[in-house]
Amino acid sequence: MTNYIKLIIVSLFFNYSSFAQLYKSHDWEKTPTIFEISEEDKKLASVAIKEKTLIQYYRAGLGKSYKLYETKHSIIQVNSEKGVKRHNRVYIPTRNVLKVIDIKARVIAEDGSIKLLNKKNIKELKNVKNYGNFKIFALEGVTKNSQLEFIYTLEKRISGVGTIVVQKEYKVKESEVIIRNPSSLELEIKSYNNFPEFEEQKTEENKYESTAIATEIKAMTKERSATPNANKMKVAYMVKSQYNIDMWEDLEDNILNKFTKINPRKVKKIISDFENYKTKNENTEIINTICNYVNSTFNIVRNNDPIYDQISTIIYKKQASNQGIIKVYTSLLNHYKILYQIVLTSNRYNHKFDQYFYSNFNLQQTLIYFPEIGKYIQPDNVNTQLDYAPHQYISNKGFFISLDKFSEFKTIKVPESDHTVTDRKIVVSIDDQNTAIVKTSQKLTGYKAHNQREAYKYFLKKDLNEFKNIFAISGFEDAEIITFNIKNEDFDHVTKNTPFMMDWSYTAESLTEEVGNDLLLNIGKVIGTQNEFYQEVARVNPVEIEYPNKYNYIFEILIPKGFEPEGLESLNIDKKLVIDGKEICLFKSNFEIIENKIIIRAQEDYNKLKIAIEYYEDYKDVVNSAFDFSKKSILFQKI
Repeated sequence: MTNYIKLIIVSLFFNYSSFAQLYKSHDWEKTPTIFEISEEDKKLASVAIKEKTLIQYYRAGLGKSYKLYETKHSIIQVNSEKGVKRHNRVYIPTRNVLKVIDIKARVIAEDGSIKLLNKKNIKELKNVKNYGNFKIFALEGVTKNSQLEFIYTLEKRISGVGTIVVQKEYKVKESEVIIRNPSSLELEIKSYNNFPEFEEQKTEENKYESTAIATEIKAMTKERSATPNANKMKVAYMVKSQYNIDMWEDLEDNILNKFTKINPRKVKKIISDFENYKTKNENTEIINTICNYVNSTFNIVRNNDPIYDQISTIIYKKQASNQGIIKVYTSLLNHYKILYQIVLTSNRYNHKFDQYFYSNFNLQQTLIYFPEIGKYIQPDNVNTQLDYAPHQYISNKGFFISLDKFSEFKTIKVPESDHTVTDRKIVVSIDDQNTAIVKTSQKLTGYKAHNQREAYKYFLKKDLNEFKNIFAISGFEDAEIITFNIKNEDFDHVTKNTPFMMDWSYTAESLTEEVGNDLLLNIGKVIGTQNEFYQEVARVNPVEIEYPNKYNYIFEILIPKGFEPEGLESLNIDKKLVIDGKEICLFKSNFEIIENKIIIRAQEDYNKLKIAIEYYEDYKDVVNSAFDFSKKSILFQKI
């Protein structure tokens, strides 16, 4: 959504100053220094000795346009093969880059020899995973105990906002950020997640320089049930308007003009095509009919070509950009006078929306919200239906823009755990050859159902057997599927939260094991792979799960003739985390014997999206209890 961000700069005819480009005065040492690091740091895969980022707004002369330069300088000590793999290639993002001013790099080996980057080896990658283009180069000579250094400078497309992530997946001993601007531009800078505040000083030639330095920045750990990227130290900066224009209000005007004030004559073709589609595809919910029409008619082009923003191109080529597809939706919603709001927000795994600071971190995703229904659609998702917001955005704030210009910041609602439920009944019998026969019926709702529908749609075109292997018999190399049926796979079921249903049966010799004359049944294995936190080091991030959800399992195990079960008491588990009298998460299981059957019931609930780090150990105990259950076995003794 960075195209929504525009620079509001008024060319001044006073208070003008000209000064040299900052990057020209910054270089590496002619003779590189071999830095010594502590014994503790030598145990790490790699350590950044120093990382420096220089941002400069520059104007060459009176009446000239502003330019924006960015310089990155890193010195990194590599200590192991893992460090080599992490750093032997350098990727430079070139989205919104007008010109690559310079790139240079060198590797200093343990014996002091130096290898310089051959610039002929710099390659360009196009549109990598929809993140735009990248310059990439491999560093020759990166080995264990070597030191690498690189500097690059980019002239970027002028923008009034920017972000710098300073915390990495490796330790940084010193990170320095310098932002320089002429007095004709006033900057506002904000540090996040304990990065130091900036100190501003006025230097010669009437310019300003803001600097912040952090030392001994620990590596950000990639932890499960967490948002480590969003929790990294980072910096956002913004050019303030000369006319004290509120940036959010200005954004509101831009969004409304761009997406809602479309000349009806330009979209006549879309309206007429939809009318024909609607008569053949009646749906009780017109919003979902619109979704189905758009998704089946137009392809979304994942590039930055502005031609796909234009209605005429979209109609002719049946292709649209992320922003162009929004225009298709709003044109139809306006025609049928459906009340909606455009919501700008961020992926909570990358950034926690900050309404108090206007930055491109905040504007990564567009949703459309229907206030009378309380549900959303995601225009750039080809499977979107009226529902809660996708889980990446729940609990985050968003900027809700109304057509009547009554816009506000609101939190995107988190559905209750009852919205996403896994109900599974498993019947297990053992034949005369001691082979387990498993019959499973499963119902999924909420986010689980949506994910499964997307996977089924994908594998139906690719290889349905792969879908079965992943979702029906995961963890069994020897399983042989007997029956497999699916119901309610269409996305039309999303809005009413109709369960996605699967029934399947299979045999698996690995579920049973002969122990002398006795028989061991690995009952927990039929649940599939479970998360566990036994191997984790000290926790860094608070808990934040994908979405609140519940699991309900019923096992019906037929006792083999001539055997009796032993040691069933270990199936009784009861672990929970209670905060202020409320059950935040739990795992409990119990059993009973009815005639020739063992009935086991297991329940796993996660009722809260976020849990403070001081409760992590209790949360971990619940998760590990579910994992322990998945390892349970039942011993059948020969009578």
